[in-house]
Amino acid sequence: MKNAMLVLPLLVGMVFASTWSDPVALLVTDTWEFTGGPGEYSQLVDNEGTLHVVFYSDFEEPENREIYYMNNRRGVWSEPLRLSHGENMSHGPSMAIDAAGNITVVWFDYRLGYPFGDIFWCRYDAATDIWSDDQPLIVTPGNGSLIPIVLAEPTGKVHLVWCDQRYGDYYDFELFYRCWENGQWSDDLQLTYAGQNFRWIPAMKLDDAGNLHLFWADDRTAWADWHIYYKKLRPDGTWTDEIDLGSGAPHDIAIYNGYLFLSQVHNLGAMGEIPKIGAGIYDPVIPSQVRYSVKNLSDPDDVWVIRDMPVSDVGDFCVMQPALATCHSGVRIVWRQGTKGHTSLYQAMVGLNGQSSTERFGSILGDTGSISLSSGTKGDVNLVYVHTTPDDTGWDLYYQHDPVPREDDNIENAPRILLNSITPNPTADGAVVSFDLPATGNVEVVVYDTAGRRVATVFRGTLTEGRHELGVDTTGLCSGAYFVQAASDGMSASAPLVVTR
Repeated sequence: MKNAMLVLPLLVGMVFASTWSDPVALLVTDTWEFTGGPGEYSQLVDNEGTLHVVFYSDFEEPENREIYYMNNRRGVWSEPLRLSHGENMSHGPSMAIDAAGNITVVWFDYRLGYPFGDIFWCRYDAATDIWSDDQPLIVTPGNGSLIPIVLAEPTGKVHLVWCDQRYGDYYDFELFYRCWENGQWSDDLQLTYAGQNFRWIPAMKLDDAGNLHLFWADDRTAWADWHIYYKKLRPDGTWTDEIDLGSGAPHDIAIYNGYLFLSQVHNLGAMGEIPKIGAGIYDPVIPSQVRYSVKNLSDPDDVWVIRDMPVSDVGDFCVMQPALATCHSGVRIVWRQGTKGHTSLYQAMVGLNGQSSTERFGSILGDTGSISLSSGTKGDVNLVYVHTTPDDTGWDLYYQHDPVPREDDNIENAPRILLNSITPNPTADGAVVSFDLPATGNVEVVVYDTAGRRVATVFRGTLTEGRHELGVDTTGLCSGAYFVQAASDGMSASAPLVVTR
C-alpha cells in the first residue's frame, strides 16, 4: 500500500439532483421477455452521438427468442432489426463499435443442440451499410459456450471473451479469448485453468494506453464462494498472471480521469451471519450489497487505492446489476434493489473528489430486468432497462436519458473532508491519520472492516476547521484490510489501512 497518498476522498451524505427524463417505452409486449446485458456491452454511443442498443426478445415468435438491434439518432428511435434467425433461444448479446462505425454483435445461441449453447455473431459494415448474416463462431458439441463480451479498439481490432464448458462437466466453465483483426478471428486462447466449477460474469475495459482489463467471478475455492479475479492484456499481446481480489462478483467497469472503477455485488448471506458470498451471485432472496473498487491506471504495480467500498445500504433485500457510466461530474452507478417481485432503480455518483448519497428513482412494481448504461458525448448518460408486470406475464423495454448536469449539481467543487494520509501503511502497532476539515463541527473517526462493520472508534467530538492528526490503535485488529473513515456533518472521507502481524 505504498501509494496511500493517491486515495480518492469520498463525500458521503450529499444528494445530487436527478434529472432523468420520463421513461420511454421502446417495446411493450404481453409475451415473454426483452432484455439486454450488463453495462455498456448492450448499448454504446458512437463518435457521432448515436445510441446503439441490442437485446433479445420473442415478440415476433413466442418462445423463440432472437437478437434485435435499435438505434437512437438525434432523438428518433429506429424500428427493431432482427439479427438472428434461429429455431430456439438466443441470449446475452454484446456489442462493440470501432471508430469507423463498424459494429460487431455476439451472443450465445441454443439452436444447434439445446441445452448446450454456442457463440454466434454478425457484423455491420459501415462503408456498405449492410449487416452480415448471423453465423456460428464458437461451436463445442456436447458442451456450452455462454456469456460472450466484445470490445473494439478504434482501429477495428475486436476482443472477445466468453465462458466455455468444453473440458468439464455441467458445472465446469473456463474463460477463453479470441480477437478479430485483418478480417479474421484468431484461434482460441484459454485464460483460466485451475480449479473446478464456474467462471462467470466477465467484464472488460480498454484504457487509453491500450491495456485490456478483464475481471470475472470465480468459485473455484468452494461451491458458491465467489471471488473476483483479474487479468490484464498488454498492448504487446501478453497477458499478466491472474490475481484473486477477494470475495464478490464484478459487474461493470468505467474509466475516469486515469482511474478504473469496478462495480461489484457482494452477497451477505442470512442477516446476522458473518457476511459471505451466498448460494449464487444474483439471488433475489439473499441480502446483498453494491460496492466498488478503484485502481490508479498510472501505477505500474496495479495498486488498488479503494477496495470494496460500500455504495448501497445493508438490509433485508437484494441488489443486482450495478451498471457504470462516466458523466459530467464523475462515475454514475445504477442498480436495482428490493425483494423478489418488487424492485426499484437506485443510483449514486462517484467523482474523483466525492460520492453522493444513494437515491431511489422510479419505483417499479414487478421485477426490474437487465440494466445497462452508456456515456453520451456531452457528459450525459443513457439508461436502458427491462421490468415486468406485477403478475410476471410481460416484460417491457424502457429508455431514460439524463442530460448534462447543472453546474450546482457538480460534486467536484463541493466542500469536503480531505484525508491526506495514513502512516505507516501497512502497520503492525498503530498509525496516524491526517485529514483536513472544511469547517468546525462534530467529527467521528472510525475503523471499518471490508464487510462494512465498525471495529474501532478512533475519535468522537468537536474539531475546528483545518488539518488534524489522530493516532489509530491497531493492536486489537487481526491482519487484513480495513478502512479508516472521518465523518463530519454529512461529509466523510475514507482510506484503506492494512494491518500486518
